[in-house]
Amino acid sequence: MTRLVLEPLTGRPGLKVTGEINISNRTVWTGTLEKLASVKLAVAEPDIHLELSGLRMVDAGGAAAVAATAQRLTPRGRVVLHDPPPALCRILDLLWPEAAGIEVARR
Repeated sequence: MTRLVLEPLTGRPGLKVTGEINISNRTVWTGTLEKLASVKLAVAEPDIHLELSGLRMVDAGGAAAVAATAQRLTPRGRVVLHDPPPALCRILDLLWPEAAGIEVARR
């Protein structure tokens, strides 16, 4: 099993993600994003921040979970990807070019 570490962020709602996202841990990744989205939809500012500088690899299924979460939060909220790996941005651009609710923030 590939290691995936999900830690709550301090100072803003979301997660610090390290490791790899693939089929071996996709259920955990998808379930965590679904729970976050459910909680955030109940508040006035439903943005979710994902700190991804420690993410080494993500497959298309992991990217699909991000796109689905963003779609669920739209139009009131968004998923903000902080320092995502280039592969994630490429997958999102290729498979979900019109996806609303995803913002990329780089340092």
